[in-house]
Amino acid sequence: MPRVADTAERRAVHVCNLCGSTQHHPYCPANGRGLIQCEGCGLIYVSARPDERELYALYGETYFHNDQSGEVGYTDYIADEANIRQTAQRRLAFVERFTNGRGRMLDVGCAMGFIMDEAHKRGWQVEGLDVSGYAADYVRQRFGHTAHHSTVTEAPLTEGSYDLITMYDVIEHVPDPKANMQRIHQLLKPGGIYELATPDVGSLPARLTGKRWIGYKMSEEHIYYFSVETLRRMLEETGFEVVHVRHIGKVVTLGLFLDRLGFYLPFISRPLQLLERAFGLSRWSFYVNPFDIVAVTARKR
Repeated sequence: MPRVADTAERRAVHVCNLCGSTQHHPYCPANGRGLIQCEGCGLIYVSARPDERELYALYGETYFHNDQSGEVGYTDYIADEANIRQTAQRRLAFVERFTNGRGRMLDVGCAMGFIMDEAHKRGWQVEGLDVSGYAADYVRQRFGHTAHHSTVTEAPLTEGSYDLITMYDVIEHVPDPKANMQRIHQLLKPGGIYELATPDVGSLPARLTGKRWIGYKMSEEHIYYFSVETLRRMLEETGFEVVHVRHIGKVVTLGLFLDRLGFYLPFISRPLQLLERAFGLSRWSFYVNPFDIVAVTARKR
């Protein structure tokens, strides 16, 4: 896997992206991620931000298919298509409760376009973007949907033109989440819906598992760690009204579930993995909600 340089390519960042404070203290130093917590608002973030060029270079083909998914990326994103689509169906059905029909939708961090394609089947006019050129090319070539290779702050998009913008598992990756939210506010129509999800550093599972929490990915990938409180505050300060907060899960294979269980309970996970392999159940899928991923539905004021 590509890694971000640890020398001049990294910049110390000690100004809070949420409240602008420069006062902070170390957060969970035992996990080795170099995290600090703002003393002004409680936002948690890495103490040295990767250079943006190096950061976006991380999201090549190997990000979506590698053997280190506990640290970065995915084991095999494309092979997991069926499960991602089932997860997307659940999430879209929920967020549509808050939309006025099915108009234009933008998926930020669209990856291979499976969420976009499910939305298209449900009647949405879909568009996506991703910092991964590999992913954007895949979407265009396989589905023919519009997919920009860009960040949301730089993409040539028309302001006030979207009814729904989704951003699943993205906000924790971006160097400037507040600027992303401000841009999304500009892109939405009045009353438009912004739906995002991110690991919840304030969740009970995160607090109970401490440094072993699976949400702690290497600092080149996850730059910010939001709680419900810091996420709500940033949304409200960028012009949104929070209309729903919930913890969500996803459809996963038994193999992935047992692999992740091994982070916390290896003495249980290992014998179950032997049984799973013996009976060929690794691709059996089911819905799991660990209650450590928060999804927020917000409306543009």
